[in-house]
Amino acid sequence: GVVIPPGGTFSFNQYLGDVVEANGYDDAYIIFADRTVLGPGGGVCQVSSTVFRAAFWGGYPIVERWAHAFRVSFYEPPVGLDATVFSPSVDFKFKNDADTYLLIQPKVDLKTGTLTFSLYGTNPNRTVEMEDPILENIIPHGAPVYTEDPTLKKGVIKQIDLAHDGGDATIWRKIIVNGQVVKRDKFFSRYQPWVARYLVGTK
Repeated sequence: GVVIPPGGTFSFNQYLGDVVEANGYDDAYIIFADRTVLGPGGGVCQVSSTVFRAAFWGGYPIVERWAHAFRVSFYEPPVGLDATVFSPSVDFKFKNDADTYLLIQPKVDLKTGTLTFSLYGTNPNRTVEMEDPILENIIPHGAPVYTEDPTLKKGVIKQIDLAHDGGDATIWRKIIVNGQVVKRDKFFSRYQPWVARYLVGTK
């Protein structure tokens, strides 16, 4: 239900507010330092990534966008089209470059577990194409890490992190007007290598 005026910039964190339990956020997995842990607001980046993709395919200028620390499999394919947020320091922003107002309208379908963002405004008379991601400087992930856990029964092994190779991903977006490419935007992501982590029961 957010309306962006002509030339205005949308800030995801402005409408997100403080990500704390007092505001209704449950614990889910978040990226903290070099691992994933339970914390309030896990899953928020799925929402910001979805808004980013709506703005990406709408051809709107992306003002601020940050990639995740490591490649998250359920954001792929393609590699490099995610947008993480961490209020208030890491934000996602895009600009309404049209001369008319833009409405951002979300739709939640609880049956299918999907969230869709639609952007309503005057047709900007442009089409958007994406070139295939370019993957470079691949860094293999390290050996798995096993940590003793006295809350799990002896002999139980629980995986809490998946392994991912690191590397750089570059995506080019083409803005096309009347059959001519008028702009090419570069979206660069640098992902750290991520090791698999396991808890080993000792109880």
